[in-house]
Amino acid sequence: MEYDELDGPDGTPIRVPTSDDYRTCAECGGDCEPDPSISVDGQGARIAFVCPDHGVQSVIDPFEDQR
Repeated sequence: MEYDELDGPDGTPIRVPTSDDYRTCAECGGDCEPDPSISVDGQGARIAFVCPDHGVQSVIDPFEDQR
C-alpha cells in the first residue's frame, strides 16, 4: 500500500494511504469520518473511519512503519 505523509502535532509525521478507499463505507458508499479515539493497549495509536449509519469501516495505524 502507498502512503502520503502529513505533518501531525509537534511535527510528528502521520501516514495515510494514498487511496481514499479506506474512507468509503462498503455498504452505502458514503464518506466516513475519522475517529482518532481508538487505542489498543501496547499497540500505539489507530484512527478508525466511521460511517454514521453503518459503523467502523476501516482502522489505520499512521505510525505503522515507525516501530
